[in-house]
Amino acid sequence: MTESSAPSTRPGTLRALLGRFISLALVRAELFSIEAREQKEMLLGQLALGFLAFFALLVALMAGLLFVVVITPVGARPLVLGGIALGALLICLALLWRLVMRLRNQPPAFDVTLTEIRKDCQTLFNLRD
Repeated sequence: MTESSAPSTRPGTLRALLGRFISLALVRAELFSIEAREQKEMLLGQLALGFLAFFALLVALMAGLLFVVVITPVGARPLVLGGIALGALLICLALLWRLVMRLRNQPPAFDVTLTEIRKDCQTLFNLRD
């Protein structure tokens, strides 16, 4: 029986260097895809929050208008309408403030991948010197 084994490459040869480079590139590509997925999830969450703020504002304004028209006496309508509009505005501003804080506190996009690529470049250039 003949056993077939993969030919081993000597360290320092062009083939070994190319093999390490390809495996390193594959690892970085996988890291990039993971970070891209995380960025997509964060973006969808932020879009959902913005949509909810807009939806809350519209619902509050419609409900306020119905309330003013149906229930309130004619003399109190301006005061009630102003209170409802103020409440809806405060809710909308609170949700938008939360969105701004999320955007300010999130790490830069693809920060881990870029850091690892910089380390790889430093390692490769230090090996050549």
